[in-house]
Amino acid sequence: MGFRSRKSINLGGGFRVNVSKSGVGYSWGGKGYRVTKTARGGTRTTFSIPGTGISHVSETRKNNESNHTKNPNFYVEDGQSTETINVQDYQPAEYKDLLDNIKKVQNLNLLSIILICTLVLAATMPVFILTSIAGIVLKIYVHTKLAITLDYTFDEEAKKSYSSLCEIWMSLNENKKFWQTISENQLNQKISGGASRGVSRIPSKAITKTPYFIKTNIKLFGLQLRKQKLFFLPDKLLVVSGRKVGALNYSDIRMALGTTNFVETDPVPKDAHILGNTWLKVNKNGSPDKRFKDNRQVPVCEYGAVQIESGNALHVELLCSNSTTIKKMENLALKVFSK
Repeated sequence: MGFRSRKSINLGGGFRVNVSKSGVGYSWGGKGYRVTKTARGGTRTTFSIPGTGISHVSETRKNNESNHTKNPNFYVEDGQSTETINVQDYQPAEYKDLLDNIKKVQNLNLLSIILICTLVLAATMPVFILTSIAGIVLKIYVHTKLAITLDYTFDEEAKKSYSSLCEIWMSLNENKKFWQTISENQLNQKISGGASRGVSRIPSKAITKTPYFIKTNIKLFGLQLRKQKLFFLPDKLLVVSGRKVGALNYSDIRMALGTTNFVETDPVPKDAHILGNTWLKVNKNGSPDKRFKDNRQVPVCEYGAVQIESGNALHVELLCSNSTTIKKMENLALKVFSK
């Protein structure tokens, strides 16, 4: 059984702002008709005949999985997630003040957004022009004056090491393909080119943009995942999931860098190193299984691989098409994460 938290703010004129764990949504309408924009990006339209209990609801949902790629596609059991990020587990006592202050800044930022949204009511109630202006002023104030300052002092060697790691981490974006794996499946090796594990992949991205609630004297680098962002600070890892923020010491994190041989059934990225080819339907000795008329050869690529783990709370898997990137990153990463 789960618990659901939801708050509805009635702003008058048939306009409501709904705040829940999923985010902020809004709705407008009166008796017999209401249009709702959900926090997940969908739109729900409700028509009803007051007093009769008769209503009609139509709903459209935002498609968040359009860039989802499965590879290979020969499963013998249902997929299991390779993505575990539980922000509520990243609340160490030493970072309590930092995380509490971030929460306060986020709450004020949310208030500014709600006030700005009241502008849609200004046509019928001019007073909302003032509330929306107040929201804009508050948002500017939050982003420019309330950001939490994190200053770091380096010696020359540490500064050079951190800067080099940041540069190489950002070079992940130079790969023709850079993925986060989000689920895995056990494969039938006879019809998957000999591969025993298949993964579902989505594009990922290395990032440098600092969160609005932090101001620092260094250049941050991080990772855009499907639902979260990771930020690598010199002394800690920040995990941001919507309005939830957690922190981890590097001593509690295990990062594995290496390469993996990948049977690629999608188009091969131009910067990938092809180790050889295998038959899609293959015998144990590597020969083609002649029972399948549509059998074909597929390339085996060497991809770079990154795993970031912390107990049962954090597990992230990444792949990049140019394995050289990971080989260059390995030595520098060890210098930072071993401190």
